[in-house]
Amino acid sequence: MRGGWPGGPGRGPFPPPRPPRPPRRYWGYRRGGGYRRGGSCFSYIAVVILIIAVLLITSFQSKEGIFGGKEPKVTQSPTQREAITGTKTFKDWYLDETHYIDRTKDLTDGLKYFYSKTGIQPYVLFLDYDGTFWNGDIWNEEAAEQYLAQVYKDTFADNGHMILAYFACENDSQDLDGTFYLYYGSAAYSIMDNEAETIFWSYFDGNYDNLDYSIGEFIGKSFEQTADNIMHVEKDNTIRNILLISLGAVFIVFILAVVITKKVISKDSEKLV
Repeated sequence: MRGGWPGGPGRGPFPPPRPPRPPRRYWGYRRGGGYRRGGSCFSYIAVVILIIAVLLITSFQSKEGIFGGKEPKVTQSPTQREAITGTKTFKDWYLDETHYIDRTKDLTDGLKYFYSKTGIQPYVLFLDYDGTFWNGDIWNEEAAEQYLAQVYKDTFADNGHMILAYFACENDSQDLDGTFYLYYGSAAYSIMDNEAETIFWSYFDGNYDNLDYSIGEFIGKSFEQTADNIMHVEKDNTIRNILLISLGAVFIVFILAVVITKKVISKDSEKLV
């Protein structure tokens, strides 16, 4: 299920009916080119410049840049946030009763990255179907929140953690037809406010629909992207973009130098003849 989620201090559900989708697949180049003799120096340079311009524009449109893949388009957070301190690292990063999560390193890498940027340690909890949390097809939010409050109390010694819990429904599958829910400690909520939570779910939903990602990978990726967004890592991206433009300019100058040199050599050869 997928859809909207009511906001609220310290929590955030991700329920929502959605139409049937194709089965999740876990894992599946074109090369071309050529050389044409003739043409003016100007037309050759124009083609090169056009190609570079397209690559640079593409890099600005995608956070991954020229050398990376696409990611969900999510609004950049304007809020200044300072990472919290004092969170005690819990030894486990996830618990998977459903056995849905593979590529666990992709999951834990994303969770650890989020922790390094925000000071919040996430804990992913995939729970088998339990009728306590379901009234037929209707998810019982109150029962789920009470359960997570107890899990938090029994598991963590401070308020710097957050739980992403998945409640599997009856006849659940790896399409994840149940409900996701966020539960925070009070210190974690100082970072994961309503704006940050909306950003997280936006990445989460977009990555869920990318069938090239496994379950562990799309969740880890969502945490990583959220950290970059809400903690303003875009400053690093600005530097990267400047370097890309500079590299493009150097490349254009190099091509011009090669073309002009060839023209000069060609004219000198004609004079000698």
